[in-house]
Amino acid sequence: MRPSLLHKTVFVWSDLYYNYSFPDDHPFKSIRESLTKKFLDQLGLFHEIKQVEPDPIDEEVLLQVHSKDYINVVKRMSERGHGMLDDGDTPAFRGIYEASLARVAGNLKALKEIESGNFVHAINIGGGLHHAKRSSAGGFCVFNDIAIVAKEAEKKYNRIVILDIDGHHFDGTQSLLYDDDKSLKISMHMYHANFFPGSGSVNEVGEGKGKGFTINVPLPPGTGDDAYIMAFDEIVYPAILRYKPDLIVLEVGGDSHFGDPLVELKLSTNGYLHVVRKVHELAHQLSDGRLIMTGGGGYNYDATARVWTLSIAEIAGIKEMELETLHDCCGTASTPFVMEKVKKVIEQLKEIHNIS
Repeated sequence: MRPSLLHKTVFVWSDLYYNYSFPDDHPFKSIRESLTKKFLDQLGLFHEIKQVEPDPIDEEVLLQVHSKDYINVVKRMSERGHGMLDDGDTPAFRGIYEASLARVAGNLKALKEIESGNFVHAINIGGGLHHAKRSSAGGFCVFNDIAIVAKEAEKKYNRIVILDIDGHHFDGTQSLLYDDDKSLKISMHMYHANFFPGSGSVNEVGEGKGKGFTINVPLPPGTGDDAYIMAFDEIVYPAILRYKPDLIVLEVGGDSHFGDPLVELKLSTNGYLHVVRKVHELAHQLSDGRLIMTGGGGYNYDATARVWTLSIAEIAGIKEMELETLHDCCGTASTPFVMEKVKKVIEQLKEIHNIS
C-alpha cells in the first residue's frame, strides 16, 4: 500500500555509518544498520521512502554541546587508533572521529529535510548516541547527536520533545540539556542498582530554567509489553500532549527488546509498535507531522533491525503484508510483582509532574 503524502518520509544514510563499528568482541556493531538496510530493500520500501546522504559538517557543530578539548582528544585518539575514550566501554579505533562525525551529520540532514518542508518525517538509524557527555564518551557513544540536533532545532522551533525508548537511560542527553527549557526530555529505560549508567530516577527532573522539563520513567527488569504500554499511555502520552511540541525526536533503541543480551526489559515488536504508532499520531496531531526517528542501542542485531524496519514502515505509513514476517510471534507479559512496581513508578511520576 502506497503511503499518503501526509507521511512523506526521507531516510538518511551514509556508507560511513559502517565505519562506526567497534573491533573484536565489542557488542556495538554496524551489522544492525546493514541488516535494516537489507530488510528495507527486500520489502521494496525504498520505492516509497527517499534515501539521501548527509551533508559534510565540521567540528564547529560539535561545539554546541562538546568541549574543544574533548573534540581534540577524539581526533588524536582517532589518528592513533587505540586507547579508551571513557572508563572502559568506548575504545578508540582509527577513523572513529570521522565515523562519529558522519552520524551527527545524519541527524542534522534529517532536521534540514524537515525544516525545508520537503518531508514531514526523517529517519536516521545511524543516530541515537545518547551517552556522550560534554567532555567524555560513554556507553559506546562519542558525540551526542541527539543533543546536537536539539540545539540546532531550537534555532527554529520553540518546543521540542525528545523521547528515548532505548533500554539504557539517556544520561548524556539529559546532562547536556538538563537546564534547557525549549525541549521536553523523556526517557523510558531499565533501572536498578548497578545497571549502566546508574542514572534516571524519577527525581531527576531538570534544573534551573529546565526544571520540570526532564521526565524519567525507570522500569524494573522483566517489564513486558503490558506494563511498558501502561507507563507510556499514562505518563508519556499525556505529557507530550500537554506540551504541544513543534518537533518530536524519537530514539528507538533496540535493546528494550526481550531478546537483547545487555538489557532485561521484555518489549516485543508489538510493544515497540504501540509506542511508535502513538508518537506518530501525536506528531501529526501536534507538530504538523514533524518527526525525526533515530536508532540507538541494540545488541541482538536481528531483533534491532526488525524493530527499526517495522518502526520506519509505521512512520512512513506503509502497510505491507510482508512486514508481518518481521514481527515477534506474540506479545509479552509482566509478572504481577513487576506490574506493581511499574504502577508505583507511574503514581510517583503523576505526582511529581502533575499528570492527571
